[in-house]
Amino acid sequence: MSKKRCTVIFLSLIWLSFSFSEASYAMTFSNPLKACTFSEMNLRITLNGQPAAGAKVIRLVDWKKESIDTFMVDDSGKVHLPAKFESSITQALPVEFVSSQVINVQYMDQVYKIWVYAKRNPKENSELEGEPLNLSCELLDDPKTERVFNSLLKTSCKFI
Repeated sequence: MSKKRCTVIFLSLIWLSFSFSEASYAMTFSNPLKACTFSEMNLRITLNGQPAAGAKVIRLVDWKKESIDTFMVDDSGKVHLPAKFESSITQALPVEFVSSQVINVQYMDQVYKIWVYAKRNPKENSELEGEPLNLSCELLDDPKTERVFNSLLKTSCKFI
């Protein structure tokens, strides 16, 4: 067997071992390069206990490049942020995954930072170890920093 053929077989085996590892099996089955950089999130946003209707939610995600998207809060103070997925060849390599996440809320000429987190696992809902992200956020609450789920989280929101 030629040296080139051995190299191709060896690299293929490495790729397969990462593609079908237990942690990434579900995502890699259809696209081995796909990663969830921000899981689906449902927010209820209030100011002084009243729904922050019309507030603008700005989501920043930075994995391979920074991306920004915006959402509007409805009349009941609720907003849904769909999961965000990206693909990169690095998903097939033995490198650490870190996606930085920031959520700001712009309301009544003020900007409130309600979420800062470093996602360290490309699986969907890994932020809360598999639980969905349902949060209630009072804009006047002071953000607190805690060590949760193998990373630091700074948020003024409460999990519901």
